[in-house]
Amino acid sequence: MALKLGDLSKVPTRQKAMLAVLFCLLVVVGYYYLYYREASQRIGAMENQLASLRSKIKEQEVIAGNLRSFQEEVARLEGQLSLLLQQLPNSAEIPSLLKSISDLGKESGLEFLKFAPGREVRKEFYAEIPVSISVLGEYQSFVLFADKVSHYPRIVNLSNITFSSPKVTGENLVQSTINCTATTYRFVEQPPAAPPGAGGKGGAK
Repeated sequence: MALKLGDLSKVPTRQKAMLAVLFCLLVVVGYYYLYYREASQRIGAMENQLASLRSKIKEQEVIAGNLRSFQEEVARLEGQLSLLLQQLPNSAEIPSLLKSISDLGKESGLEFLKFAPGREVRKEFYAEIPVSISVLGEYQSFVLFADKVSHYPRIVNLSNITFSSPKVTGENLVQSTINCTATTYRFVEQPPAAPPGAGGKGGAK
């Protein structure tokens, strides 16, 4: 038999309280599963997204704050690169550069016995050109030659220096055969980048 509303007054107080608690629990559980859980998940996801955006904003603020110093550093490095490139001759200048090195030796009082450019060694944007040199002269003359080379506008390094066969000349001066390697460098021009689509098959005729 169905329970009527009028019969609720006959229900004991303890059972009424239990029914009220059960009803409240059903409302709370229904609210949690139907609304609160989904809303809480959305709020959590939005909070994570907000934290990520704030972190990115701080990173951009740091970059923006250092932008001027970054630009100045780039300009400084570009200036250094330009200066270095000026000290690297191109292929057309190599013969005159080698002649200048030979002239510096003769001006210093050295007699050239051998002056043989070797095979160049390619690097990333430059090439090394070793020159095998053998000269006859005094120690002071070679020191003078090395000093002139060190002040030459182009980059020239002297290495593997050896002195041999010393002999005394008529003026009581000691001359030696001096062997060394003079390494100079030249700028290697990079080929232009191929335009997009280059190298593919030709268009339809």
